[in-house]
Amino acid sequence: MSDSSEHQVWIVRHLISRTWPVVMTIVLLVVTMAYSFWWNPVIHHSQGWVIPGDLWSTFRAAHWVGWGDLGSVYGKDTALVSFPGVAVLLAPVAMISGALGLSESIAPIFLARPTSWLVLGPVMCLLGSTCLFAFDAMAEDLGVDKAKRAVLCWMEAAIIFQVLAIWGHPEDLVAMALAIYALLAGFRSRVSLSAWLWGAAIVVQPLVILMFPLALARAPKGRRFRLCVVGAVPSLVLVGTPLIAEWKATSRVLFHQANFEYLDHATPWVALSPRLSTISVGAGPGRLIAIGVAVLLGIAAARWRPSWPGVIWLCALALCLRCFFEAVMVSFYLGPPLAMIVLATSLRNNWRRLWAAWTIAMIATVVSSQRLSEWGYWIPMVILLTAGLVLAWPGQEAMATPDSGRSRWSMGILPDPLGWGGARFPQTAAFPDQTVGTQRDHVAI
Repeated sequence: MSDSSEHQVWIVRHLISRTWPVVMTIVLLVVTMAYSFWWNPVIHHSQGWVIPGDLWSTFRAAHWVGWGDLGSVYGKDTALVSFPGVAVLLAPVAMISGALGLSESIAPIFLARPTSWLVLGPVMCLLGSTCLFAFDAMAEDLGVDKAKRAVLCWMEAAIIFQVLAIWGHPEDLVAMALAIYALLAGFRSRVSLSAWLWGAAIVVQPLVILMFPLALARAPKGRRFRLCVVGAVPSLVLVGTPLIAEWKATSRVLFHQANFEYLDHATPWVALSPRLSTISVGAGPGRLIAIGVAVLLGIAAARWRPSWPGVIWLCALALCLRCFFEAVMVSFYLGPPLAMIVLATSLRNNWRRLWAAWTIAMIATVVSSQRLSEWGYWIPMVILLTAGLVLAWPGQEAMATPDSGRSRWSMGILPDPLGWGGARFPQTAAFPDQTVGTQRDHVAI
């Protein structure tokens, strides 16, 4: 069987085994579009659709990519502030919208019912829902039983709803999906595949670079340089092109990282941020601190060699760093860390902890949209995220068990249709109550 045929078989089997992610993708699509069409008429008795405004800036950049002018994606008419991977993903949608003559609500022209939303909205939901498949795959690989995986999928869909339907940022969720699949490839010692997945994840949303040091720490020492080089290629190509074509505009956007303290939620870290204008500050210092701490976590992981559940918990902590040190918070920033916390908690095989972690995630989601003072906003966010991390804590053994990480695949419980194998993990129990050779359907930590 050829490699392409094997990959097609794997994709079909993967989708068949992901029943709940498929179901929740459909539910999320229906609920998101229903919210968009009917919220204003039914609740506010007003005309117009509820469409996340941030998405239009990305969609405008996607037009430039579709027109073959990648170098102009950071122009004044796009307002794109992240890496252009998501613009590349949406470029076909932009071209279809233009070919069909659909209307678009892009500043300075705002429409109550832009017809391009009929195409863009469903695509946004499908892109964002990819993380549900990744969460389910990771949970299955680490031994979470089917009942908990079904509930986990529902919980994660509820968490990511605001990221998609309210804020319109599918790139955060696509990057999460790619990063988790990169970790799964790392489970199987497929370093090249993992590197390309990391590269794709970072160029879609560089937030996931906070998780990368942990993956690097678990990679074989002789393959770490390759992991870094290959992982950097997509960003070098897609970011390097606009830097060369329009240095001034691109460097201003990427290096300043402007955020608006009066429009969003300022935190105490705003005092350390450079002021770019009367209404905006630079987010760079706080994000550099978060990256620095993430690197320290990676160094610690390289020394401790935590099990894979321990790595997942550390990834949740790494994603929380953005919220801990961000100068100006936006509500959807909480989506990725909260989703990862709930995933990490599901590995504890404890229903009470799982429901408690999800409840905290929902409370944090609601609180994050409130207008509060700098300290009044930041302190509750830190407390809630910390509480979630405490619930997800996998135990001391998982955090400092030398070379013990093993997934259900490595124990032969899950099939490996594409021969992802490579080197198997050492024959040491990954978890305190699990012995080699047992085919348990859950993991107790």
